[in-house]
Amino acid sequence: MSRAFYSNSTENYKTYDGSDLGFTYTAEHTTFKVWAPSSEQVLLKLYSTGSFHERNAQVLGIKQMNFDPMTGVWSATVDGNLNRTYYTYVIKNESGTHETQDVYSKAAGVNSARSMVVDLRSTDPEGWENDRRVLLDSPNEAIVWEVHVRDFSSSDTSGVTRQHRGKFLAFTEKDTCVPFTDYPTCVKYLKELGITHVQLNPVFDFGSVDEETGVEYNWGYDPVNYNVPEGSYSTDPYHGEVRIREFKEMVKALHEEGIGVIMDVVYNHVFSTASSPFEMTVPGYYFRMQNGKFLNSSGCGNVTASDKYMFRKYMIDSLKYWATEYHIDGFRFDLMACHDIDTMNMIREELDKIDKRILMYGEPWTANDGENGISGEDCCNKVNAKKLSDRIGMFNDDMRHGIKGGSDDDSKGYIQGNTHSAYSVIAGMMGASSTTFGNWAKAPSQCVTYVSAHDNLTLWDKILKSNWCKDYNTTDEMYLRQNKLAAVMVLLSMGIPFMLAGEEFARTKKGDHNSYKSPDSVNSIDWKRTITYKELVDYYKGLIRLRKAYFPIRDNTTQSVNESYIVYNGRTIAVTHKNDREGELKYMTVVINNSPDNPCTPEVRAHYELPADAYVLVNNRVAGDKAVAVYNKEKPISPRSAIVITDKETYDRINGADNQTQPEFEDTIEVTE
Repeated sequence: MSRAFYSNSTENYKTYDGSDLGFTYTAEHTTFKVWAPSSEQVLLKLYSTGSFHERNAQVLGIKQMNFDPMTGVWSATVDGNLNRTYYTYVIKNESGTHETQDVYSKAAGVNSARSMVVDLRSTDPEGWENDRRVLLDSPNEAIVWEVHVRDFSSSDTSGVTRQHRGKFLAFTEKDTCVPFTDYPTCVKYLKELGITHVQLNPVFDFGSVDEETGVEYNWGYDPVNYNVPEGSYSTDPYHGEVRIREFKEMVKALHEEGIGVIMDVVYNHVFSTASSPFEMTVPGYYFRMQNGKFLNSSGCGNVTASDKYMFRKYMIDSLKYWATEYHIDGFRFDLMACHDIDTMNMIREELDKIDKRILMYGEPWTANDGENGISGEDCCNKVNAKKLSDRIGMFNDDMRHGIKGGSDDDSKGYIQGNTHSAYSVIAGMMGASSTTFGNWAKAPSQCVTYVSAHDNLTLWDKILKSNWCKDYNTTDEMYLRQNKLAAVMVLLSMGIPFMLAGEEFARTKKGDHNSYKSPDSVNSIDWKRTITYKELVDYYKGLIRLRKAYFPIRDNTTQSVNESYIVYNGRTIAVTHKNDREGELKYMTVVINNSPDNPCTPEVRAHYELPADAYVLVNNRVAGDKAVAVYNKEKPISPRSAIVITDKETYDRINGADNQTQPEFEDTIEVTE
């Protein structure tokens, strides 16, 4: 167990190892179990509806639950078929008498007022038994695209059926286009882009949006019921089974297109401490406290106690439930440093029993380190990365800042010409596991490489702010080159590449750096930008194809990292990756020139490990796994651009070229400006 700074008598409660907390349903009877060791009395209350406000609501029954002092569990069994019956617990304890939903709720009525019994098999869409996760042999093969369910399709540019816009079911429409064009949107677009996974901002039940009106907007980092899908994303939030079925339909539709689903999970805090079912069920247990006050390392008024036995068990049970019931492919942990190392390693071990390829990664920080309640050596931050499984990844904010500068200000990073951040960029491109350039990670699989996410300015807005440009729709070549440089660094790094939805078509939130409750006019994806910035989209597509084609940058070991050859002089970075796999390119060199106005100099080029004959796969205009030019050492590399070079001999052999049949492409790289 982790060492805690506090002492709390609730740690002496009897604990329960069973897997049947919540309800266990059959058509003949349903058993309810709730862990509430400090309670004097617990009543089970059954309802006909899930809302306090619905007409004709009836109390169907009240039943006294029985207490087992050896486990702290209260239980009751009710005969008959209770499918789609709503329920609550009325709990009397030292803080008073409270009516609350079940901590282990699997279904709920509108706005989560009441839990619901549900026959889960009745919620399975047709063919669900044949649905399979999208699992990759190495975490580094994943290419993650982060998106908010509502942002994905709420705009009329999405081409999605009106009743499905902003809903789970938008992901089931597979042939959408920007209206009156043939430019793909939504899932069709994602398949063409080539990403392997979507990461969904919180899709469990959260408290900041009224499910009855659906008017409010929120990212959803305010959990209420961790095991219940969010009702505002369903077409009918009143009937608890609907959101479950529609969530599964979303997952199944994405899996059918070869796209995995990663859930953004927020086990570090709850929406409202006092009204949380955790606090009403067992006061003072599920949260870290000091001197009678709730600690606040989450920045949201409370921090959950992952180091306590029953909340640790809850996290494990919950994640296993999502992985098995909903076929989830991976989990991203919000403020992961709020959790202790023991818990995260145990979660990894338990998910491994389902499938070792299920992804796990998270934010290696808290919102307030001073109120975390566990010692610094026990929390899941980068300093402690090597105490974690190498299949628990962490966002590399060092590289993020190195690439673009501060997330919300007008500071500059490498793409804007800052020569002082080359070290952070190189270390990140080496998966933060190079013995020479920084190695907080055990292996590249621990390093999530990114430059933008839902938090802070979008990459495009950051580029414009740092260049003092206020035109969010500009197509200025200099800004596009900076975006492309960031893409090269992220997608050709040796970590797990991650991008914010729309990063590849200059997505803007009009300079809003904290849009968690801003309107759709700020947050919705404008799919018309895929047309305006088509060259940028194609550039990302090409980099993704190249990443998939070249093994060393996807290698999960440190062998490829430590065999890479690196040259840099501040303005220019060159990384050469060698490859001894049969039938693949022998080597690939990534050259990045961040100078705003000077071409790459011959003196720097002379140090690259380049053969006499080479091809260019990437330049400042196009990218891909096919040669676009013959490399000419006499042609300097343009300012604010990158090129990727490979061996001509190996390329020709793999692609069937010979002296008589040359590939059709330019004979030199681009003329410098």
